[in-house]
Amino acid sequence: MNDLASLRLRDNAVAQAGREPTPPLDIRHVIIGHCKGHPLQANGVYKVARQLAREQLGAGENAKLFYLRNGPPEPGDQPIDVPSQVLPLSGVKLRGHAVTLAPKVMAALLSGTTPNTIFHIHGGREPVLLHLTAVLRKHHVPYALTVHGRYSHIFDRQARTTRRVPALYLRLIERHVLQHARFVHAVCPQEREIIKAVAPGAQVQIIGNAAYSSRLDGAPASPRRTGPSAQFPRFGFCGRYEVEHKGLDLLIEGFAEYRKAGGKGTLELIGTGPARQALLALAERLQPDGSIIVRGPAFGAEKERALSTWDFFVMPSRFDVMPTAGLEAALFGLPLIVSLPTNLQDEVNRFGGGLPISALSPAAVARALFQAERLGAEEWARMSHAAFQMAASIGDWSAASDRLRDLYRPRDAWPGAGGQGSR
Repeated sequence: MNDLASLRLRDNAVAQAGREPTPPLDIRHVIIGHCKGHPLQANGVYKVARQLAREQLGAGENAKLFYLRNGPPEPGDQPIDVPSQVLPLSGVKLRGHAVTLAPKVMAALLSGTTPNTIFHIHGGREPVLLHLTAVLRKHHVPYALTVHGRYSHIFDRQARTTRRVPALYLRLIERHVLQHARFVHAVCPQEREIIKAVAPGAQVQIIGNAAYSSRLDGAPASPRRTGPSAQFPRFGFCGRYEVEHKGLDLLIEGFAEYRKAGGKGTLELIGTGPARQALLALAERLQPDGSIIVRGPAFGAEKERALSTWDFFVMPSRFDVMPTAGLEAALFGLPLIVSLPTNLQDEVNRFGGGLPISALSPAAVARALFQAERLGAEEWARMSHAAFQMAASIGDWSAASDRLRDLYRPRDAWPGAGGQGSR
């Protein structure tokens, strides 16, 4: 018997002690795949859904991934640690966007459903959602929805409209998807307010993203590093090369301002996607001295080696909502330098685990980098420890998954019987 199966039996035995056996949930995670130009390992939506499925399997539930994608399957589409099925995003299309799913795709999604089945759909701003959820309702199959920050381009942090046409679509069409969900999962209060601006009647539950699993892997080990690097300060970024979304233009331009004003640090970017060439050109034009390195992708041990050499992890994002990359970096003891839209600033300030970027501008990035450079060795060590404590405290996938498992049940079975977190 493998470790995952043993964990499932153990957790089931603990859960059932002293009460009537409860059949396991049949949780079907549906991912609508859009990560053009990036390998699947870089798709944050896919990574979150896969991790939740692993957690739910480990807790004794039945969980499976359905990955709907355009084009043929690629290596890595089907993980070996989670039951999964890749299905074509086929059906009626309008301007290249699927608005219905083909009958054979819907049949595969619905095959073998029971009264304990619930779909957890990952995505937003997807025309096909209306058809998918209408068919689920027709078959009396409940669903939950995680938006994954897909509305953050359309509303500002005060939930005011910034892009009128997409906002009109959401309020006219996707509002029905949100309001018929058993619950809508937001990862932070700001995302909840944006969802409520689209669908006031939606049951919105706030559960943050995470970076480790206490159930499957145990408590995270403290970072080995106890002091800054010999080349202090070394700034780093790791993620998808989505320039506007991640604020990578602000990062490179801000770093160039910092260097021209006397800053001594270096910057290394690691990422995926075709925008790398444009970032290389920008770095060469603004800072031709080699202090900016723009690398290709790194995963697993290679990524960990890079993180272990940096002193700070920088995220000047314009649209992110609690990116997992920041929490993963904090577990390595890297203080975070983050913009407000990452929705990590409050936690960084509360724990003292990094520095804020005060505005979405190169000048604000430069100021934050100078503030980081001025830290002494003891100050950096305290900030590094605080970053780790922050991620260890708020970043447990097991806790997030357990909360979701409670919410998957009918509303009268929710803890508190009122939909906690929806107000």
